[in-house]
Amino acid sequence: MGSACSGALFGDDSRLNPKLRPPPLVGVLFSLITTFSFIVWILSFRMSPINLFLCAVLCVFFGAIAVSEGSAWERRYPSIVLLGPIAIVSALLAVYIGVKINVKFYSPYLLATEGREYSNVPPLARTAEFADGGILGFSDDATLDTSRSFGFKASDFTYCVAPVVSKTAEVHPTSAGQKITFWAVGKDCCGSRSDFDCDGAGDTEVRSAFTVRDVAFNWVQKLMVPRTSRPQYMKAVAAAKAIHNLQSENDEEIILLRWAADPHDTLKVWSNRTMIAVAVACILYSVSIIVIWTGIHMYFDKSIRTLAAMSDAIVPGTGRGLKNPFLVSGNV
Repeated sequence: MGSACSGALFGDDSRLNPKLRPPPLVGVLFSLITTFSFIVWILSFRMSPINLFLCAVLCVFFGAIAVSEGSAWERRYPSIVLLGPIAIVSALLAVYIGVKINVKFYSPYLLATEGREYSNVPPLARTAEFADGGILGFSDDATLDTSRSFGFKASDFTYCVAPVVSKTAEVHPTSAGQKITFWAVGKDCCGSRSDFDCDGAGDTEVRSAFTVRDVAFNWVQKLMVPRTSRPQYMKAVAAAKAIHNLQSENDEEIILLRWAADPHDTLKVWSNRTMIAVAVACILYSVSIIVIWTGIHMYFDKSIRTLAAMSDAIVPGTGRGLKNPFLVSGNV
Protein backbone atom coordinates (compact mmCIF):
# COMPACT_ATOMS: atom_id res chain seq x y z
CA MET A 1 0.00 0.00 0.00
CA GLY A 2 2.76 2.43 0.98
CA SER A 3 4.80 1.73 -2.16
CA ALA A 4 1.73 2.17 -4.36
CA CYS A 5 1.00 5.59 -2.84
CA SER A 6 4.64 6.57 -3.12
CA GLY A 7 4.68 5.72 -6.80
CA ALA A 8 1.46 7.58 -7.45
CA LEU A 9 2.54 10.70 -5.57
CA PHE A 10 6.22 10.98 -6.44
CA GLY A 11 6.35 9.40 -9.87
CA ASP A 12 8.31 6.17 -9.27
CA ASP A 13 7.91 5.03 -12.86
CA SER A 14 11.10 3.00 -13.22
CA ARG A 15 9.20 -0.25 -13.79
CA LEU A 16 6.30 1.30 -15.71
CA ASN A 17 6.05 1.43 -19.48
CA PRO A 18 6.66 5.09 -20.48
CA LYS A 19 3.40 5.02 -22.47
CA LEU A 20 1.48 4.26 -19.29
CA ARG A 21 2.92 7.04 -17.15
CA PRO A 22 0.38 9.53 -15.77
CA PRO A 23 0.64 13.30 -16.23
CA PRO A 24 3.11 14.56 -13.60
CA LEU A 25 1.26 15.36 -10.39
CA VAL A 26 3.40 18.37 -9.45
CA GLY A 27 3.34 19.70 -13.01
CA VAL A 28 -0.46 19.54 -13.25
CA LEU A 29 -0.98 21.18 -9.86
CA PHE A 30 1.56 23.89 -10.67
CA SER A 31 -0.20 24.69 -13.96
CA LEU A 32 -3.69 24.80 -12.44
CA ILE A 33 -2.73 26.82 -9.36
CA THR A 34 -0.53 29.23 -11.33
CA THR A 35 -3.22 29.87 -13.93
CA PHE A 36 -5.97 30.39 -11.33
CA SER A 37 -3.86 32.66 -9.12
CA PHE A 38 -2.60 34.76 -12.04
CA ILE A 39 -6.09 35.32 -13.46
CA VAL A 40 -7.61 36.22 -10.08
CA TRP A 41 -4.74 38.55 -9.20
CA ILE A 42 -4.48 40.42 -12.49
CA LEU A 43 -8.25 40.86 -13.00
CA SER A 44 -8.88 41.89 -9.40
CA PHE A 45 -6.57 44.87 -9.72
CA ARG A 46 -7.18 45.91 -13.32
CA MET A 47 -9.88 44.89 -15.77
CA SER A 48 -8.51 45.70 -19.23
CA PRO A 49 -8.29 44.07 -22.68
CA ILE A 50 -4.54 43.65 -22.23
CA ASN A 51 -4.97 41.76 -18.97
CA LEU A 52 -7.65 39.54 -20.47
CA PHE A 53 -5.28 38.84 -23.36
CA LEU A 54 -2.49 37.91 -20.93
CA CYS A 55 -4.84 35.50 -19.13
CA ALA A 56 -5.73 33.88 -22.44
CA VAL A 57 -2.05 33.60 -23.40
CA LEU A 58 -1.23 31.84 -20.12
CA CYS A 59 -4.09 29.37 -20.63
CA VAL A 60 -2.94 28.65 -24.19
CA PHE A 61 0.67 28.23 -23.02
CA PHE A 62 -0.18 25.58 -20.42
CA GLY A 63 -2.68 24.01 -22.81
CA ALA A 64 0.02 23.66 -25.47
CA ILE A 65 2.31 21.94 -22.96
CA ALA A 66 -0.51 19.60 -21.95
CA VAL A 67 -1.11 18.38 -25.55
CA SER A 68 2.51 18.40 -26.72
CA GLU A 69 4.20 15.36 -28.24
CA GLY A 70 4.59 12.50 -25.78
CA SER A 71 2.12 14.06 -23.34
CA ALA A 72 -0.52 12.14 -21.43
CA TRP A 73 -3.09 13.78 -23.72
CA GLU A 74 -1.41 12.32 -26.80
CA ARG A 75 -1.26 8.89 -25.10
CA ARG A 76 -4.93 9.19 -24.09
CA TYR A 77 -4.23 8.60 -20.45
CA PRO A 78 -7.65 8.18 -18.76
CA SER A 79 -7.34 11.01 -16.22
CA ILE A 80 -6.95 13.54 -19.04
CA VAL A 81 -10.70 13.20 -19.65
CA LEU A 82 -11.18 14.91 -16.28
CA LEU A 83 -8.21 17.27 -16.44
CA GLY A 84 -9.55 19.18 -19.44
CA PRO A 85 -12.89 20.15 -17.86
CA ILE A 86 -11.19 20.88 -14.51
CA ALA A 87 -8.77 23.27 -16.22
CA ILE A 88 -11.57 25.05 -18.12
CA VAL A 89 -13.79 25.39 -15.04
CA SER A 90 -10.82 26.63 -12.99
CA ALA A 91 -10.05 29.36 -15.53
CA LEU A 92 -13.69 30.49 -15.74
CA LEU A 93 -14.02 30.45 -11.95
CA ALA A 94 -10.87 32.57 -11.69
CA VAL A 95 -12.29 35.12 -14.14
CA TYR A 96 -15.56 35.28 -12.19
CA ILE A 97 -13.84 35.73 -8.81
CA GLY A 98 -11.39 38.29 -10.19
CA VAL A 99 -14.18 40.37 -11.73
CA LYS A 100 -16.28 40.22 -8.54
CA ILE A 101 -13.35 41.35 -6.38
CA ASN A 102 -12.54 44.12 -8.82
CA VAL A 103 -16.11 45.46 -8.93
CA LYS A 104 -16.81 45.08 -5.21
CA PHE A 105 -13.55 46.32 -3.69
CA TYR A 106 -10.82 47.61 -5.94
CA SER A 107 -12.67 49.66 -8.55
CA PRO A 108 -14.50 51.80 -5.93
CA TYR A 109 -11.13 52.37 -4.24
CA LEU A 110 -9.46 53.23 -7.53
CA LEU A 111 -12.21 55.56 -8.73
CA ALA A 112 -12.14 57.49 -5.46
CA THR A 113 -8.35 57.78 -5.24
CA GLU A 114 -7.95 58.71 -8.91
CA GLY A 115 -10.58 61.47 -8.65
CA ARG A 116 -9.64 65.01 -7.70
CA GLU A 117 -9.45 65.93 -4.03
CA TYR A 118 -11.46 69.03 -3.09
CA SER A 119 -11.65 70.97 0.16
CA ASN A 120 -14.18 73.51 1.47
CA VAL A 121 -16.89 72.09 -0.80
CA PRO A 122 -20.23 73.94 -0.34
CA PRO A 123 -23.06 71.45 0.27
CA LEU A 124 -25.32 73.17 -2.26
CA ALA A 125 -22.70 73.27 -5.03
CA ARG A 126 -23.68 72.54 -8.61
CA THR A 127 -23.06 68.96 -9.67
CA ALA A 128 -20.85 69.84 -12.62
CA GLU A 129 -18.31 71.57 -10.36
CA PHE A 130 -17.40 68.33 -8.56
CA ALA A 131 -18.29 65.62 -11.07
CA ASP A 132 -14.63 64.56 -11.19
CA GLY A 133 -14.27 64.54 -7.40
CA GLY A 134 -12.79 61.64 -5.48
CA ILE A 135 -12.23 62.79 -1.91
CA LEU A 136 -14.27 65.77 -0.69
CA GLY A 137 -13.90 67.96 2.38
CA PHE A 138 -17.02 70.04 2.99
CA SER A 139 -17.34 73.57 4.31
CA ASP A 140 -18.25 74.27 7.94
CA ASP A 141 -21.93 74.83 7.19
CA ALA A 142 -22.35 71.34 5.72
CA THR A 143 -24.06 68.62 7.71
CA LEU A 144 -25.46 65.17 7.12
CA ASP A 145 -29.22 65.32 7.70
CA THR A 146 -29.94 61.85 9.08
CA SER A 147 -33.48 62.86 10.02
CA ARG A 148 -34.36 62.90 6.31
CA SER A 149 -32.68 59.62 5.39
CA PHE A 150 -34.42 56.67 3.78
CA GLY A 151 -33.76 52.93 3.59
CA PHE A 152 -34.90 51.09 0.47
CA LYS A 153 -35.29 47.38 1.22
CA ALA A 154 -34.31 45.27 -1.78
CA SER A 155 -33.94 41.50 -2.00
CA ASP A 156 -30.29 41.56 -0.93
CA PHE A 157 -29.66 44.68 1.21
CA THR A 158 -31.30 47.75 2.66
CA TYR A 159 -29.93 50.62 0.58
CA CYS A 160 -29.56 53.70 2.79
CA VAL A 161 -29.29 57.35 1.74
CA ALA A 162 -29.10 60.66 3.62
CA PRO A 163 -28.80 64.17 2.15
CA VAL A 164 -25.87 66.52 2.73
CA VAL A 165 -27.44 69.92 3.48
CA SER A 166 -26.45 73.41 4.51
CA LYS A 167 -27.11 74.48 8.09
CA THR A 168 -27.20 78.16 7.17
CA ALA A 169 -28.90 78.36 3.78
CA GLU A 170 -32.29 80.07 3.91
CA VAL A 171 -35.17 78.37 2.15
CA HIS A 172 -38.24 80.30 0.99
CA PRO A 173 -41.43 78.93 2.57
CA THR A 174 -43.06 78.34 -0.83
CA SER A 175 -40.01 76.74 -2.42
CA ALA A 176 -39.43 73.00 -2.79
CA GLY A 177 -36.48 73.11 -0.39
CA GLN A 178 -32.75 72.92 -0.92
CA LYS A 179 -31.41 71.34 -4.10
CA ILE A 180 -29.49 68.33 -2.83
CA THR A 181 -26.37 67.52 -4.81
CA PHE A 182 -24.66 65.08 -2.44
CA TRP A 183 -26.17 61.98 -0.83
CA ALA A 184 -24.34 59.78 1.67
CA VAL A 185 -25.01 56.09 1.11
CA GLY A 186 -24.48 52.73 2.77
CA LYS A 187 -25.96 49.24 3.05
CA ASP A 188 -27.84 47.75 6.00
CA CYS A 189 -27.06 50.69 8.27
CA CYS A 190 -30.38 52.52 8.63
CA GLY A 191 -34.06 52.09 9.30
CA SER A 192 -36.81 52.63 6.77
CA ARG A 193 -36.85 56.29 7.80
CA SER A 194 -34.14 58.07 9.79
CA ASP A 195 -31.71 56.06 11.98
CA PHE A 196 -28.98 56.54 9.36
CA ASP A 197 -25.80 55.19 10.97
CA CYS A 198 -23.52 54.45 8.01
CA ASP A 199 -19.77 55.02 8.30
CA GLY A 200 -19.11 58.35 10.10
CA ALA A 201 -22.73 59.48 10.28
CA GLY A 202 -22.77 59.27 14.07
CA ASP A 203 -20.04 61.92 14.46
CA THR A 204 -21.42 65.43 14.06
CA GLU A 205 -17.92 66.81 13.48
CA VAL A 206 -17.35 64.77 10.31
CA ARG A 207 -17.46 66.82 7.12
CA SER A 208 -15.54 64.65 4.68
CA ALA A 209 -16.40 61.87 2.27
CA PHE A 210 -15.31 60.03 -0.83
CA THR A 211 -17.40 59.51 -3.95
CA VAL A 212 -19.11 56.26 -4.92
CA ARG A 213 -19.18 55.91 -8.68
CA ASP A 214 -20.11 53.07 -11.00
CA VAL A 215 -17.43 51.21 -12.88
CA ALA A 216 -17.41 51.73 -16.64
CA PHE A 217 -18.32 48.09 -17.33
CA ASN A 218 -16.81 46.18 -20.25
CA TRP A 219 -18.56 43.11 -21.68
CA VAL A 220 -16.87 40.73 -19.24
CA GLN A 221 -17.99 42.71 -16.20
CA LYS A 222 -21.53 43.02 -17.58
CA LEU A 223 -21.61 39.24 -18.02
CA MET A 224 -20.18 38.39 -14.58
CA VAL A 225 -21.74 41.25 -12.57
CA PRO A 226 -24.93 42.21 -14.41
CA ARG A 227 -26.06 45.01 -12.06
CA THR A 228 -24.64 47.71 -9.82
CA SER A 229 -25.85 49.35 -6.61
CA ARG A 230 -26.57 52.81 -8.02
CA PRO A 231 -30.10 52.04 -9.29
CA GLN A 232 -31.07 50.81 -5.81
CA TYR A 233 -29.58 53.90 -4.15
CA MET A 234 -31.42 56.12 -6.61
CA LYS A 235 -34.73 54.47 -5.66
CA ALA A 236 -33.98 55.36 -2.04
CA VAL A 237 -33.07 58.93 -3.08
CA ALA A 238 -36.34 59.28 -5.01
CA ALA A 239 -38.32 58.10 -1.98
CA ALA A 240 -36.49 60.46 0.40
CA LYS A 241 -37.08 63.40 -1.93
CA ALA A 242 -40.78 62.63 -2.20
CA ILE A 243 -41.27 62.16 1.55
CA HIS A 244 -39.23 65.15 2.71
CA ASN A 245 -40.00 67.60 -0.09
CA LEU A 246 -36.46 67.71 -1.45
CA GLN A 247 -35.24 68.33 -4.95
CA SER A 248 -32.10 68.02 -7.03
CA GLU A 249 -30.57 69.84 -9.93
CA ASN A 250 -30.26 66.73 -12.07
CA ASP A 251 -31.23 63.26 -10.87
CA GLU A 252 -28.85 61.58 -13.31
CA GLU A 253 -25.87 63.56 -11.99
CA ILE A 254 -26.47 63.20 -8.24
CA ILE A 255 -23.18 62.49 -6.47
CA LEU A 256 -23.23 59.54 -4.07
CA LEU A 257 -20.79 59.55 -1.16
CA ARG A 258 -19.44 57.46 1.68
CA TRP A 259 -19.37 59.75 4.74
CA ALA A 260 -16.06 59.14 6.53
CA ALA A 261 -13.97 60.85 9.19
CA ASP A 262 -10.78 59.94 7.32
CA PRO A 263 -11.50 58.97 3.70
CA HIS A 264 -7.86 58.02 3.08
CA ASP A 265 -7.88 55.46 5.89
CA THR A 266 -11.24 54.05 4.83
CA LEU A 267 -10.09 53.68 1.24
CA LYS A 268 -6.92 51.98 2.43
CA VAL A 269 -9.12 49.39 4.13
CA TRP A 270 -10.84 48.74 0.79
CA SER A 271 -7.45 48.26 -0.87
CA ASN A 272 -6.43 45.82 1.86
CA ARG A 273 -9.69 43.93 1.47
CA THR A 274 -8.85 43.41 -2.20
CA MET A 275 -5.50 41.83 -1.35
CA ILE A 276 -7.06 39.69 1.39
CA ALA A 277 -9.84 38.51 -0.93
CA VAL A 278 -7.31 37.57 -3.63
CA ALA A 279 -5.14 35.70 -1.12
CA VAL A 280 -8.09 33.81 0.40
CA ALA A 281 -9.43 32.84 -3.04
CA CYS A 282 -6.04 31.52 -4.17
CA ILE A 283 -5.42 29.60 -0.93
CA LEU A 284 -8.88 27.99 -0.93
CA TYR A 285 -8.53 27.00 -4.58
CA SER A 286 -5.02 25.62 -4.07
CA VAL A 287 -6.07 23.45 -1.14
CA SER A 288 -9.18 22.23 -2.99
CA ILE A 289 -7.43 21.39 -6.25
CA ILE A 290 -4.55 19.65 -4.46
CA VAL A 291 -7.02 17.36 -2.68
CA ILE A 292 -9.17 16.77 -5.77
CA TRP A 293 -6.43 16.19 -8.34
CA THR A 294 -4.23 14.14 -6.01
CA GLY A 295 -7.18 11.80 -5.42
CA ILE A 296 -7.84 11.52 -9.17
CA HIS A 297 -4.14 11.03 -9.91
CA MET A 298 -3.72 8.27 -7.32
CA TYR A 299 -6.90 6.47 -8.40
CA PHE A 300 -5.96 6.24 -12.08
CA ASP A 301 -2.28 5.62 -11.41
CA LYS A 302 -3.06 2.72 -9.08
CA SER A 303 -5.49 1.24 -11.62
CA ILE A 304 -3.01 1.51 -14.50
CA ARG A 305 -0.19 0.01 -12.44
CA THR A 306 -2.45 -2.89 -11.48
CA LEU A 307 -3.39 -3.50 -15.12
CA ALA A 308 0.24 -3.14 -16.19
CA ALA A 309 1.25 -5.80 -13.65
CA MET A 310 -1.50 -8.05 -14.97
CA SER A 311 -0.17 -7.61 -18.50
CA ASP A 312 3.06 -9.26 -17.41
CA ALA A 313 1.15 -12.35 -16.36
CA ILE A 314 -0.43 -14.95 -18.58
CA VAL A 315 -4.18 -14.78 -18.81
CA PRO A 316 -5.56 -18.25 -18.03
CA GLY A 317 -6.86 -20.09 -21.08
CA THR A 318 -5.21 -17.71 -23.59
CA GLY A 319 -1.50 -18.12 -23.13
CA ARG A 320 -1.17 -14.36 -23.64
CA GLY A 321 -0.94 -11.22 -21.49
CA LEU A 322 -3.05 -8.06 -21.57
CA LYS A 323 -2.18 -5.98 -24.63
CA ASN A 324 -4.17 -2.92 -23.62
CA PRO A 325 -3.77 -1.81 -19.99
CA PHE A 326 -6.07 1.19 -20.68
CA LEU A 327 -8.76 -1.28 -21.75
CA VAL A 328 -9.68 1.10 -24.56
CA SER A 329 -10.74 -1.72 -26.85
CA GLY A 330 -11.08 -4.48 -24.28
CA ASN A 331 -8.71 -6.80 -26.17
CA VAL A 332 -6.59 -9.42 -24.40
